[in-house]
Amino acid sequence: MLSFFPKPYPDELLYSILARYHIRSGNTSPKLTLQELFGSRTAIATADLPSNLGAVASNLSLISGVTPQELVQNHTLYPFYAAFLPKERSQQVLEAMKSEQGGAIHDKVGIRASSVRVPKFFRFCPQCIQEDQTRYGELYWHRIHQVPGVVVCPHHAEVLQDSSVTIQGFNRHEYQAASPDTCVAVTPDQALSNKALQILQKLAQDVDFLLTHDLPARDLNWFSQQYTTLLIERGLATATGRVHQHELLDQFLYFYGHSVLAALDSAVERDDDHTWLSNIVRKHRKVFHPIRHLLMMRFLQVPIADFWEGDRTYLPFGAGPWLCLNAAAKHYLKPVVTRLDISRCYDTKKPAGTFSCSCGFIYCRTGPDTTEEDTGRVGKIKEVGALWQQRLRHFVEVERLGLRQTARQLNVDPNTVKRYVRLLGLTPAWQSSTSVEEPKTITVSALPETHAVDAKNQHRETWKTLQRKHPHSSKTALRRMAPATYTWLYKHDRKWLHRNSPSARRPIAQVNRVDWQQRDEQILAKVKQAVQKLLAVEKPVQITVSRVAKAIAQLALIEQHIDKMSLTRTYLDSVVETVEDFQIRRIQWVVKQLDQQGEAIEHWKVVRMAGLKPGYSKKVETALEHTAYARM
Repeated sequence: MLSFFPKPYPDELLYSILARYHIRSGNTSPKLTLQELFGSRTAIATADLPSNLGAVASNLSLISGVTPQELVQNHTLYPFYAAFLPKERSQQVLEAMKSEQGGAIHDKVGIRASSVRVPKFFRFCPQCIQEDQTRYGELYWHRIHQVPGVVVCPHHAEVLQDSSVTIQGFNRHEYQAASPDTCVAVTPDQALSNKALQILQKLAQDVDFLLTHDLPARDLNWFSQQYTTLLIERGLATATGRVHQHELLDQFLYFYGHSVLAALDSAVERDDDHTWLSNIVRKHRKVFHPIRHLLMMRFLQVPIADFWEGDRTYLPFGAGPWLCLNAAAKHYLKPVVTRLDISRCYDTKKPAGTFSCSCGFIYCRTGPDTTEEDTGRVGKIKEVGALWQQRLRHFVEVERLGLRQTARQLNVDPNTVKRYVRLLGLTPAWQSSTSVEEPKTITVSALPETHAVDAKNQHRETWKTLQRKHPHSSKTALRRMAPATYTWLYKHDRKWLHRNSPSARRPIAQVNRVDWQQRDEQILAKVKQAVQKLLAVEKPVQITVSRVAKAIAQLALIEQHIDKMSLTRTYLDSVVETVEDFQIRRIQWVVKQLDQQGEAIEHWKVVRMAGLKPGYSKKVETALEHTAYARM
C-alpha cells in the first residue's frame, strides 16, 4: 500500500505520473518502484496502453480512491483508440489494461498492423514546458503530445520536438521523467507551410477531443455507412452508395496536400487502387487508424462531436412515410406510403425513387426533394392499381364525364386517361359527343386536291431554289437549311426528292503510312523515362506493361501494336516484374528503410511493411530470409 502519490497534472500521461513517483520515492532501483506500484518486479513501463492498472488502483485506494477505469480513461491513450473499436473489442482492451494479461493489447487496437508510425521518443511543445516550469515548478509528459499522428501542439500550433527519452527505453522496467535536461528545445527545420500547420493543429484538437470525451462504441461498418452518406450528399458517390474513387482521391489530395498526408504517414497515390482512403469508404473488414478516421471527418467538414450524433442515412426523398398521389383513394395526399426503392437515374445520375402504395398505385420521380412542393410531384406513373381503374370506369361509363374533366378528377394527364380507356375497353362519352374535345390535325391529304397540288409545287420550287443558291452543299446540309420543306417532300413526294437531290459523296480515303521504326524509337525513349520515374517513386510500385503504357498515355498503341515495335517490346520484357519480382524488390526497399531509420530488422515487421500476404512463394521466402537478416 502506497503512503503517498503525486497529484496528476492536466493531461498528464500515467507513465509520467509514475516516473515522478519514482523520483520522489527515493528508490534507487526501478524494480523496487515496480514492486510498490504493481506488486510485481517484472511489470513493463508502457507509455501508451499500459496493463495491470488494477493493481495500481488497488495500491492507491486509501490515498485517492481512484479506479482503474479512471486511470485508463484520463491518463492513457485508450480513449483515442477505443472510439473507433467495436464495443466488444474496446471492452476486451479495457479489461486487459486492468489485468496483468496485457500482451495482446496493441494487436487488438491495430497498432502493430498500421503503417502510421508510433513515435520513437517522448515529445514536447517548447511553449508547454515553459508554462509547466513556471506553473508547477517541474515538467511532465503531456498525453496529447505522445499520440501517433499529433505533429503540432493543439494549443500553441508549434511543431512538437523529440526529447532524448525513448518511449521503448533500453530498460523496459524504468520510468523516466521529463526534465530540462531531456527536453532541450532546438529550432526545427520549417518544412511545413502555414496552411499545413493550421490543418495539423485542427487535427490535434480533434485528437484532444477524443481523449477528453467518452464517445459511444460503434461497429466497424457504422463508420463506412456514415462516410458513404456524407459522400453522396457531396456528389462524390451515387445514390446507391457507389463511391467515385478518382474524384474522391483528387479532392482529398487538394484539401490536404501531400506534405500533410506524408507527415501523418497517410499518403495516397493516384495510381494505386487500394489505398487506405479507398478502403475506408468500403465495407470495413479491419480497424483503421484513428488519425485516418479524423482525416476523413475533417475532409467531409463534419465536427467530430456531431459525427457521433445519430445514424446518417441518405434520404433524398426525406424520411417516410411518403404521400400517396392516387387521387382515386381516400388517403390521397396523406403519408401512407411505406415502401420506397431508390435507384440511380441513368441520364441525370440523380437518385430516382419508386413509391409503392398499398392501394396499388406506384409512381416514381427524380430527386432529391428540395422543397415541400416536390413531395407531391409525380414524374411517371408505373401502376395505377385496381382502385384507380375502378374510379376511371365510374367517371367514364357512369357519370359520362369528358376527357379533361376525367383527367382532372384523377389528377393525371389526358393521355393517361386515353391509354387506360383503351386498355380497359371502355366507351367514353367524348368519342360520341358532337362537341369537338380536341382540334383535329389537318393534313395535306385531307385538303382539296388543288391545295395539295399547290403545296407540292411550292415545296419543289423551294428545294430547287435552295440547290441553285448552294450548289456545293450536300443533301444533309440542305435539309438543315429547310427542314419543313424536306419533311413535307419526304412524306408526300419522296421519289421526286431523291431524284432531285445531290448525290451522296463518298469520303476520300486517306492513306497514312506509319514509319514504325521511327515510332518504335520514339516510344522506347518515353518508356525508358517512365520506367525510371516509376522505379524512383518513394513507395515501390510494380512495373507492368499497362502501368508503363498509362504513364506515357499510350495504352492503346502498346496493347494493339507492340508486335510492330520490337525495340520497345524487348525492353519491356526485360523490365516488367512478375509478382515474385515485385515482392522481392519491396522486401529490399523495406529493409533499406528500416536500416536508415535505425530500427531492428525483424521478420514480422518486414512482412507487414512489404505487404506480403500468407502464401507467398518459396523464392520470396528465401529472399526474405537472406535479405532481411543479412544486416542483423
